[in-house]
Amino acid sequence: MKHFLISFFAAAVSLLFGGVNEVNGDPLTYEVSGDTVSIIDCKTSATGDLVIPSTYAGKSVTTIGNFAFSDCSSLTSVTIPDSVTNMGHGAFGGCSSLTSVTIPDSITTIGWRVFGGCICLTSVAIPDSVTSILEDAFQYCRSLTSLTIPDSVTSIGDFAFSGCSSLTSIEVGKGNTKYTSEDGVLFDKNKTVLIQFPAGKSGHYTIPDSV
Repeated sequence: MKHFLISFFAAAVSLLFGGVNEVNGDPLTYEVSGDTVSIIDCKTSATGDLVIPSTYAGKSVTTIGNFAFSDCSSLTSVTIPDSVTNMGHGAFGGCSSLTSVTIPDSITTIGWRVFGGCICLTSVAIPDSVTSILEDAFQYCRSLTSLTIPDSVTSIGDFAFSGCSSLTSIEVGKGNTKYTSEDGVLFDKNKTVLIQFPAGKSGHYTIPDSV
């Protein structure tokens, strides 16, 4: 009985003041810290369409931790709620069956290799809230055919779209002050730097003299 009481008290303290909680039947593992919650792991056995909850135990889910969904190879779609403001490095890396993902307007940074190796991802809408796309963010998304960079993006890391072998066009919002696109090719605003030639683009192409 004493052991049971101690275990119950420890669990209650963990929920109130912070700690890791795994719920039976839920593929997600949550870490509670004060009034916010992070998702730190997803069982690799998770399958199909996943809707990430906006709350857990009455607290807002604000963070998807580093590599939280890494190699969940049977997930086909993921919907991220507006409560999430941060996606950690490699959060969905290696989700090889993922075909679609919904990114909310609350996200400002698409981190390092967040979608790296999502070889079945065919399209993704980058919201106007995003200001930074870090290195390798979409590396080896081999089924991605087109991408639009919104006006809000001011920073794109090296190799962000490398290995996207089906990518034929990268478009940029006309109001973007840092980047531009010509014939689906990504340049800096002044067209002095060719940032990314889509790997799936075919035919003859002449690099502008300004580069």
